[in-house]
Amino acid sequence: MINEEIPDYIRISKIVSTFREKEIRISAEAKPKIVQILNKAVYEKINEIIDTLPKWSRGAKKGNIKRKTIRLEDLEKL
Repeated sequence: MINEEIPDYIRISKIVSTFREKEIRISAEAKPKIVQILNKAVYEKINEIIDTLPKWSRGAKKGNIKRKTIRLEDLEKL
């Protein structure tokens, strides 16, 4: 993940409304950092989910993902 651009997964409006429900305000200076922290957490969790997929253990494809579809049993490993 070094020097990798993390996409924007989180919308600030959803964050603000969630904090408001808990009666917490966010300063304008803190909003970008909160979004950055949450985007990083989502990005890391997505990679963790991908890591649960079965991988080839032998041959030329060793280490490559066998199946590209995430199934419920993959998520139960988390």
